Amino acid sequence: MHLAKQADWGVMTGRLPDLDDGHVQAWLDLVEERTGVVILPERKAFLMTGLKARMLDIGLDDYDSYYRLLSRDQAWSQEWSQLIDRLTVHETSFFRHAPSLQLLTQTILPGFVDRNTDVSRGFQVWSLGCATGEEPYTLAMVTQQYFDELGDGRRYGITATDISQPSLQTARLGIYGERRMRGVSKSLREKFCIELGDGQVQMADALRRRICFAQLNALHVDSFPLRNVDLIYCQNMLIYFPRFRRLQIIETLVTRLTPGGVLVLGPGDLPSWAHPEFTRVRFEGTLAYQRQAAVMASA
Repeated sequence: MHLAKQADWGVMTGRLPDLDDGHVQAWLDLVEERTGVVILPERKAFLMTGLKARMLDIGLDDYDSYYRLLSRDQAWSQEWSQLIDRLTVHETSFFRHAPSLQLLTQTILPGFVDRNTDVSRGFQVWSLGCATGEEPYTLAMVTQQYFDELGDGRRYGITATDISQPSLQTARLGIYGERRMRGVSKSLREKFCIELGDGQVQMADALRRRICFAQLNALHVDSFPLRNVDLIYCQNMLIYFPRFRRLQIIETLVTRLTPGGVLVLGPGDLPSWAHPEFTRVRFEGTLAYQRQAAVMASA
């Protein structure tokens, strides 16, 4: 069913009406087709709230016009970015999943140092579904702290991607309120943050220079020009996709890892995934896979 052909159902005067189930399904299909994001039918109210809010933002008063606009737009357009920002829950925080961060400091970073005796070789990280930036800034703090303690001048870089431009704008500024800073320890805050006053804190330039924020629709990871990554950290994104999409995304992501590189997922994202060039990293409370250096070196 195509909403653009149903011009009589969406014209509104006054309060925006709700849609019937058939039109809701058409919107759900369009969102999934263009972005891969799945919103379950029982979350109709969530979809309606997001649509109404975005239509109000741009001054549209009928669903049909908005549907036609999005049907014409490419999935990476500014308007799709704004709508998806309304339709996804930016559930993120600093130091969100302690076991995965422990895996980073206790296994991934030591392994990288052991494999790369040349200190000029930088540690490269890709943070997918970075939302408003708390995850990549956490990874930056943890990595910087580890290398500072190591004391050999090693460097690192983080590429952080998300489909939402509003979220990326927040991330680039790196300014957060006190409530959102609760997960950051006092010592890390003193070292890596700038107090702006009025309850606002900004990530220090030393961290912000290490992170490149870029827009990316997860359906298009195959076209993203990032290669030879040491760590792919993907914990807030795959929950929005059905299993077959998760498999497609992961099968592409793993090709971007350097030999010995590690993919870190959310614990429930895809625990049964297997690949002949990867081994499961055994670390309590985590889901991670490491590319086998020996296999790749001979490839």
